This record gives sequence, C-alpha cells and structure tokens, in this order.
Amino acid sequence: MLRRLIRARAADSVAAWNRGDAHGVVEHAVEDLLWRDVALPMPIHGREAFRTVLRGYMSAFPDLRVEVTSQVLDGPRLAQEWTATGTHQGELMGIPPTGRAAKVYGTTVIVFDEDAQVIEGAMYWNPLAMMHQLGVMPGPVSEPETTTR
Repeated sequence: MLRRLIRARAADSVAAWNRGDAHGVVEHAVEDLLWRDVALPMPIHGREAFRTVLRGYMSAFPDLRVEVTSQVLDGPRLAQEWTATGTHQGELMGIPPTGRAAKVYGTTVIVFDEDAQVIEGAMYWNPLAMMHQLGVMPGPVSEPETTTR
C-alpha cells in the first residue's frame, strides 16, 4: 500500500512540475524538508524555501516539461531519471531571458517517511549543459583535427 502511495505522490509531483504549480510539487513534503540541487551552492532547508526555488525555475521556463524515463523504488527511497525541456523566458539566477530552448537530463532521489511524506531529496543534473544551450557559457571544446602523415 505504501509503495502505491509513494508512486502516486511522485506522479502527482511531476504533473505539478508540468503545470507550473510549485505548491503542488511540495504538497506532500514535510515542513522541515531537506533538498539538494546540484545547481545551488547549499542545501535547501524547509518546504517554503524549496517552493521559492521551484518558482524561480518555473518562471524562468514557463513551458517546462518533465518526463520521467525510468523509476526505481527501494523501500522509502525513489529514484527517477528524467528529461526536462523548456524555453528560457524569464530571469534565471540573475541570467536574463535568452528565448532559447534547453533540454537536460537528470535524476532525482526522494526519501519518504512512513506516511509517504517527502523528508529529503536531491536533484542530480548538469546545469552547465543547460548554460551551453542557453548561450550564456561557451560550448564544449571540439576535438582538434588530426592529420595523417
């Protein structure tokens, strides 16, 4: 029963991401939630602080779409691989809108308590790849051409 509830709440959270609903993403999180996002220098403490971060992403990418490509549930820990796409139409961490589309891949690991409430989570993704796509960071250096003798 708990497994089914965890999966349903995870699906609800993804649906909330896709409709730009920061409140819905954190609806089943404890007040003292601990969240990590590799794009941020420090962990996020508290549901309201996480909601603020979510609103930042959602206003920067109002057409954001998240697709879960695989999911594994092991006890109270859920891991989801995902693809996120969106167009940069609002300020993102001080970066003005570029109007460019981005597509990133990542994994989120969520820990639930015995009541299927989110107590901890972490988003592992490549913010540098997004910055390249938005044109605010130089792209990867291409391999040098080699000549044969």
